Amino acid sequence: MGGEPDPAGESAPDAANEPSPAPEPSPAWAARPAGPPQRPDWVPWLVALVVFAAYSVISISQIVRLDAGSSDLATFTEYVKQYAHLKAPIVDVASPGFNLLGDHFHPIVALIAPFFLMASTPVTLVVVQALLVAISVIPVSRAAAEKLGRTAARFIAVAYGLSWGLQWMIHFDFHELAFAVPLLACSLSALVRGKTRAAVLWALPLVFVKEDQGFTVAAIGLVIMVTAWRARVRARRDGVGPDGRLGSTWGIKAGLFLVLWGLAWTAVSIEVIIPFFNPWHSYDYWAEGGIVGNSSSNSVIALLGQIGDDYPRKLGTLALTLVPVVFLALRSPLSLVAVPSIFLRFINTNPNYWGTSYHYSAPLMPIVFVAAIDALARIQAARGDAPSFRRRIAPAAVRYAPALMLAIALGLCFWAPVKLLWQPGTYTISQHVHAEDAAMAKVPDGATVEATENMEAPLAARADVFYASDPRNPAPQYIVVDPKDYYAQPPISGNISQWVKADHRNASYQQIFGRGGIYVFRRT
Repeated sequence: MGGEPDPAGESAPDAANEPSPAPEPSPAWAARPAGPPQRPDWVPWLVALVVFAAYSVISISQIVRLDAGSSDLATFTEYVKQYAHLKAPIVDVASPGFNLLGDHFHPIVALIAPFFLMASTPVTLVVVQALLVAISVIPVSRAAAEKLGRTAARFIAVAYGLSWGLQWMIHFDFHELAFAVPLLACSLSALVRGKTRAAVLWALPLVFVKEDQGFTVAAIGLVIMVTAWRARVRARRDGVGPDGRLGSTWGIKAGLFLVLWGLAWTAVSIEVIIPFFNPWHSYDYWAEGGIVGNSSSNSVIALLGQIGDDYPRKLGTLALTLVPVVFLALRSPLSLVAVPSIFLRFINTNPNYWGTSYHYSAPLMPIVFVAAIDALARIQAARGDAPSFRRRIAPAAVRYAPALMLAIALGLCFWAPVKLLWQPGTYTISQHVHAEDAAMAKVPDGATVEATENMEAPLAARADVFYASDPRNPAPQYIVVDPKDYYAQPPISGNISQWVKADHRNASYQQIFGRGGIYVFRRT
């Protein structure tokens, strides 16, 4: 009987009845350096532990200091809380009665729900986020160790763990893209090590991270498919094997399956699932697509003009994405996996997507680092056939590039959020925060409460939270207000009691707390 198909798509021949096929060529990334097996290296695990600890400290300190980057942490806290109690993900802090699946398709976040039951606090979410980032260090270092050696893997593990894209995601509350980071790291690491089946399996769940990740899955599938096809063409050209077959038919089919899987889920998410849960039965982010989303102009020139808008900032973001890997990622076809994410960001009309802040660059980090590993492996493998000049510089590139990546990562730490670790303010709780804590203590568990942004997440873990002064809000049982933390118009000024009365004309409230500029009102 024939064997199971291996990761490259071949079936093992029956040893008794069929001759063994001649050795066949493999994709460039399938080649493994020769040498005796080494014992597992504990250094990448230590790096992952340090990354987890450092990023947990940064995230938890922000929660303790009530230094929210946005309402995202409160939104996801309430989202996970609803799943933890087996309820529909209605998130009032986003909008009263709003099912968050009508905003983005991110069911994978529900995996945090069991942990939230054990610790019902927004800290649970940011610790899980730090853990997901730390886990991704291992597959990246494993790919580097197998392709470049142990010393290079150690340098790259630190450089990747401290990469600025991961740091900015940690600094920005919590986001579902945290789940994409280890999935991409595992998928691309498996791919670069010649484990195509594992690469496919790790890529499949990406469609449940966010609706646009289907394009990234399709890009991974396209790289697998094209690489397998090219290897098959080379095998036929060189006459390798009984019929010139690389055994890559499975690779072509697996890649095609990923392309269809990713595109299908993106289409279903955007056109069916999200509109079903959206109160307006639409995908709200089409509006940010400019001519792609909704416009009478659909010319190529208009599209290029939209992409080129604020091009210095976009080019700067692109350059900074490649700087941590010394631009080596461009030498590998795996860099194409980053194209959908970059394209969708730069075509968006919202300038928040174009820069280096927030969480948008985090999924690019495992892509460019694994692509750089693959590039160095290609340089190392090809130097024997290269001209003498390239043969001389290839060993230097492979030897010194990982150390340069590490030096760049350490240098960027003085700009990126990890610098907070050695700033005293990170560990200082102001009297204003103490007053906010005392105010939130006045709100009982399970109550309905309006709150300004900084206090939303802690309250969302145990109460039903609405954003302060949203005209769609029902009259809540409690109102917790920090006038300095209120960003809506008109600003809160003058007599706070009069502002509350004007905000909820059909309800009566009594002030029960006022200290340090923080106020709590209870409905009477």
